[in-house]
Amino acid sequence: MKKCLVSGSFDPITNGHLDIIKRACDISDIVIVGVFNNEEKEYLFDLTTRVHLCEIATTDLEKVQVCGSSGMVCDFCKANNIDFIVRGFRNEKDYAYETEMAHFNYENSGVVTYLLPAGEDLINVSSSNVRNIINNDTKENVNKYLPIEVIEQIRRIKNA
Repeated sequence: MKKCLVSGSFDPITNGHLDIIKRACDISDIVIVGVFNNEEKEYLFDLTTRVHLCEIATTDLEKVQVCGSSGMVCDFCKANNIDFIVRGFRNEKDYAYETEMAHFNYENSGVVTYLLPAGEDLINVSSSNVRNIINNDTKENVNKYLPIEVIEQIRRIKNA
């Protein structure tokens, strides 16, 4: 059985992330959605909340398991017998970054990364855009960015 990792910070998980996860399900028997902390980033949601939002978004995907980690992706791959990593990219800047990370992870774990381009309708979807909408409490329609269930959970969190 092939096991892949779709890694990210998922702050929060977007429809773009979900598209990559679903496509990973097409090429792997088990898909681990690894929610990681990057020490260089400030997060809107803590790790536990981000894991929970990913669980909500992937509930209907039988092949998917979600877990959180504060470690490095390459170490996670070795510890969890990951066969390959799947990552998405939207543009040249993303591609350059993802290629650099793919080389690092391969050098340190021997695990290959497959890069999938974002769907044409998802090129402008980013967690940064979503965080701006959430933080500024704008009336912009976030349905095009986030799964409905995630939107509802974020509203509960904000109103708590």
